[in-house]
Amino acid sequence: MSDSFKLSAYDLSHIDSLSDPQISLDGKFATYLKKSDGISLVVWEDLENPGNKVQHRVPVKSAHPFGGGVTQLSRDGQRLYCVTSSGGIALLVLATGELADIYPGPGVSQISLSLDESRIAAVILGDRVAMFDPFEKSDPVVVSELPRVLRPFGGLPEEPGYFVAERPDFIFDVSLNPDGTRLAWHEWALPYMPWQRSQISFLDIKSRDHGPEIIVCAGGDYRVAQPRFSPDGVRLAFLAEDPSFLRLWTANLADWSAERAVSEDLELAGATWGNGNRTFDFSNDGKRIYFSRNEAGHGRLLEVDLQTRATLGVAKAHHFGVKSSKSSVIALRSGAKTPNVIVTYDLQTGDRKEIGRAYTEKFYSAVLAEPELGIAPYSTLLHDHIEPAHRVQLELVEQLDVPYRLYRPESDKEDLPTVVTFHGGPTDQSLVTYSSRNVAFMQAGYQVLNFDYRGSTGWGRSFREKLDSGFGVVEIIDLLTVLSDLVSRGLAKPGSVVANGGSSGGYSALRSVCLTRGLFCGAIAAYPLIDLADSAASTHRFESRYFDSLVGTLPDRIRLYRDRSVKAEMLDDIPLLLMHGDSDPVVNHRQAVRFADEARALGRSVEFMLFPGEGHGFSSPETLEAEFDAYEKFLAGLRGKGGF
Repeated sequence: MSDSFKLSAYDLSHIDSLSDPQISLDGKFATYLKKSDGISLVVWEDLENPGNKVQHRVPVKSAHPFGGGVTQLSRDGQRLYCVTSSGGIALLVLATGELADIYPGPGVSQISLSLDESRIAAVILGDRVAMFDPFEKSDPVVVSELPRVLRPFGGLPEEPGYFVAERPDFIFDVSLNPDGTRLAWHEWALPYMPWQRSQISFLDIKSRDHGPEIIVCAGGDYRVAQPRFSPDGVRLAFLAEDPSFLRLWTANLADWSAERAVSEDLELAGATWGNGNRTFDFSNDGKRIYFSRNEAGHGRLLEVDLQTRATLGVAKAHHFGVKSSKSSVIALRSGAKTPNVIVTYDLQTGDRKEIGRAYTEKFYSAVLAEPELGIAPYSTLLHDHIEPAHRVQLELVEQLDVPYRLYRPESDKEDLPTVVTFHGGPTDQSLVTYSSRNVAFMQAGYQVLNFDYRGSTGWGRSFREKLDSGFGVVEIIDLLTVLSDLVSRGLAKPGSVVANGGSSGGYSALRSVCLTRGLFCGAIAAYPLIDLADSAASTHRFESRYFDSLVGTLPDRIRLYRDRSVKAEMLDDIPLLLMHGDSDPVVNHRQAVRFADEARALGRSVEFMLFPGEGHGFSSPETLEAEFDAYEKFLAGLRGKGGF
């Protein structure tokens, strides 16, 4: 493989993070968040005068590149309302950089601004909605604790059996109508996760019928997400699983009826792991909706005419943070060979303009590959590699075909060793988006295999729920199925495969090494689960009951938790690379410390890196550089030992 465009560990770790794109009503101004070398910046751009760009250093709350909800741009594009890093709300005057506090905090995680700027609604403390007057420094008014009634929109897919009548445990994605008198939000209660049982609540603060009351209008025993008002306030759009796929719905608030806007058997969003997901938005006239669609892991931006239901393609690749104006649509775009970029699309011509890049030009010339999509038929070809004590257990798993995506460096034709990645979650998906880790693995001379084991999103409710009670077992069988397909085609070889993953994916990577022999040559696990019972007891509140569905309820299934935990004595004798942060609120790092010590005591080869101050996912450029440097050295060492 040529090194002429090889990216260094420094290159791969010093990358700008972009998120939360916003655009003014007339399409003349845009903002987005940029994090560069640990510094948070608000970027303001005059779209009619390219290059007229201003950056303000502002302590804005971090947002995931594929999420947002922490900024709201005024309709004229001159003011930006922000969630601060301390959990407050501030107003930034974009022309001058003047920053004024509206609410000092703490606890704000997401905001919505009425079009007339008369009100701000915010999710605070994770489980309530409060209203703020942007121009009066008064205390917030909590509105989510009013009485609740169940009145579903007519036309919804099924009657709600699940109903949170009291205060919910979690609230996400509050939305205000244009004049700030109506709100909607997404809520649910433990022991469920938002993709299992959740509901959308509606509040009219000027209701004269019975006084203000919260109306639960959608959701129940199916998944809902992302409520959003139309610009004229007449309709409410949202996503609902009906019954198998997460589709787009709109509700007429006058006659309280809902209908599908898009009916394909494809999903329009992933799992709700945080606030501010925005995979669709109304056009300014309310007659169309622009939405991002998942097509077997690939993405596409489309528009649907709400009167005719006709859809029209806008652009390929995944688009996040979708927001429309009178003249254009803005979004963060990402694809296998498309490093993350903020783009606008002209609504008349379809022309695309890049207004902000996360990566420098050299990333476009690095090792890149479009993945080959495959559906692996169930196979027992590699079942001889299952450790005998576990063969019966694994072979009792339901036989299932498994989707995957194989990235092979285009410049290489020879046989390549394989890095196979278990995505995290585990309720998530290996989307075809730009991945610096994939680039690092391919630069090291490996092909990269991403697969959607049962439990993944993107393939409908039935496929997602097939992981229930089977975590730690069924994804291992699915891995063997996918690898069998590659081996049968001469694209992979037992003994030249590296298991890889982070968080739950790190757990599954280590479990696969525990349950097989001779299949893997090494394993990489970042901030992995090790002890399932300890994880269930010590994780953060959001996932505190997640294991009920993944494994079973405690204490009844404690033996199963112990059996499925990763144990050093079960490991195949191959090199391991483990990484963890000592400030991880999701998985206690002491699990990895104990595991590494136990494995070394048994003579296993373990490189363990503990990063001070890092949480669940690494963020500092110094840590990321150490991570990518470790990948390069570890994978080079495996190639040297294996002779492949």
